[in-house]
Amino acid sequence: MLSDTLTIKIPGEIAAEIADVPSVIEEVPTYQEFYGQHELFQRILVEINCIRPKDSSNTSAGITNKYLGLNIPFLSSASLDVTVETYGPDTGSTEYFNIGKHTFMKRQSSLPFWNRQGMVIGKKGSKNTEGIKLTMNNGRDTVFECKHVAADFPTVGEGWKEFVHTPEESSSVKGVEFVYKIKVTDGKDRINKKEDLAKFLADTATLSYSEEVIEGEIEEDNALLQCWRHKKLSSKAVFWFIGRSDSFMHPHVADSLWLEKGYDMYVLNYSSNGMCRKRGWCVDADYNSHNRKGDFDLYLSQVDGAIGIINSHKKYGTMIGYAHSTGGPVLINYLMTKGDAFFDGFLFNSPFLDWSADAVGSEMEEFVIEHFSMVTNLTSMGNDSKLSAGPCVAEGCKAVDYYGSQIILDGWTAKIWSLYFYDFRSRPLYKVSMTPGFAKGVTGTHKKLAEYKKQKKCVTMKPILCITSRADDVLTASETLTRIDTVGPNRCEVELLHNAHDIFLSNEEADVNMAIQICSTWMGRNNF
Repeated sequence: MLSDTLTIKIPGEIAAEIADVPSVIEEVPTYQEFYGQHELFQRILVEINCIRPKDSSNTSAGITNKYLGLNIPFLSSASLDVTVETYGPDTGSTEYFNIGKHTFMKRQSSLPFWNRQGMVIGKKGSKNTEGIKLTMNNGRDTVFECKHVAADFPTVGEGWKEFVHTPEESSSVKGVEFVYKIKVTDGKDRINKKEDLAKFLADTATLSYSEEVIEGEIEEDNALLQCWRHKKLSSKAVFWFIGRSDSFMHPHVADSLWLEKGYDMYVLNYSSNGMCRKRGWCVDADYNSHNRKGDFDLYLSQVDGAIGIINSHKKYGTMIGYAHSTGGPVLINYLMTKGDAFFDGFLFNSPFLDWSADAVGSEMEEFVIEHFSMVTNLTSMGNDSKLSAGPCVAEGCKAVDYYGSQIILDGWTAKIWSLYFYDFRSRPLYKVSMTPGFAKGVTGTHKKLAEYKKQKKCVTMKPILCITSRADDVLTASETLTRIDTVGPNRCEVELLHNAHDIFLSNEEADVNMAIQICSTWMGRNNF
């Protein structure tokens, strides 16, 4: 049953029945096959490189716009994006569960350079997935399409294979070729398996594991602190702040970066996030990561409560604050309000320090999100409103009633799950609606940080590593690395190339290992 497949049931665990996998998901064949028989699938990684001249001496080569047959310089720059999708009689991908499609961000150039990776998933065998199709669009116009039959794919274990496609010449396509690579991995080969995470949620010969409740003003404000403590007392620890709709699913990071170095580890599931839904404290499936007050000060007492639990065990000689994505503003807001005395240094993994127009859809949408306080004052919308009207139900699919709402399992989260197992009850496998409460809370912290910059103040002078990726599909790396300047001057900034938004949950294990090694080197350099 998918309920068993998608969860880690531990004897004696405390879990709310409402959070469990809804049984109706069993009735959707697409879900049953993907999650229940994942060995039937393969991952097809595609790296698009560039459009380049076929002849390097041809200075007029490129893809341009034409107006009335004329090449007008200030109107001729093309806006090009590439979509990759699987095709065949039974790829395992559907309109509502689109694991077989990936779109790369636009480039404004006649000779665009991407050097970006994406992933699509399809069922094994050419009788199911015949191949992939790459389509380049210029706005609404298709520039060209090229297909790759499955027989041309590199085999599993072969690595990357480069291909060059020469599009047909036209009035807007002159003397160019399209360069890209393909790599295939097997669905049964995962970076983190279910048993890897399960082993972390129990005592071992050297570690004790516990979950400590931090009670809030109301049950919705409850938080949970996961604690991993060495049985032989340690002198150092890491305090981990998860991201939005995130959870601890990183045994590969915990082992090599923290526990093997003798660190105790504490992961804060702040209210309505992570394991809070598993405990039954969320009000609604769409309120995963919701902030009912529209203010990140809501989390201050939760962080204090966690610090109290940590100190009651031991006063550590070294304490590192680690935060991913939304965990960044949660931690930074605490530092701006309460100071940095508890910590000795900070490691930020793609911290959410600015809204990204590329990720939210447009600069207009970014503006609206950044001004939700005004929107909620001028309309009937409140902190608890949902910004989407519910799941888009396509033919052949039914929305699933779950936890007071309706959900459809999501292709983006499925691709992460394909490589890194996580418990359905702790991290959503469905798309979560944003709420004004969350958006206002994030923006409020961004504004506080902007005030620090105006006053030429920093949040901390302690060592900082900010590590992000140019391939981040949630935030814009250049903005992240600009905003971190205000947090502190004693910082090291790293921009990776192909890692995911969570640099430790990337498509390729080699990229994950590189990120871990960089963090480890920074820790050693600072005597952590």
